[in-house]
Amino acid sequence: MSNTSKGLNRWGRFAAGLTMLAAFAGFFMSGYAPPGVCGEVLRHNQACEIDASPLIYTDVEHMPSLEQGVQLMREAAGQREAAESR
Repeated sequence: MSNTSKGLNRWGRFAAGLTMLAAFAGFFMSGYAPPGVCGEVLRHNQACEIDASPLIYTDVEHMPSLEQGVQLMREAAGQREAAESR
């Protein structure tokens, strides 16, 4: 197999992968909820207009100060652990 045909084969697989990825993204973004128990939570969230995305954590107003508090708590716990191990 020549280098040209290998390159075309790689581009073909790449294009097929992109097509499949776009199809999956389109399917999941369509809002389709599976029938039965599997789609019950999705249908409930859609009916109640609940946005169950993980982006809710970006909506917290004082996240930097909360993260700083967590860091201070971790440092204090590390210091206590070091003092107890002596």
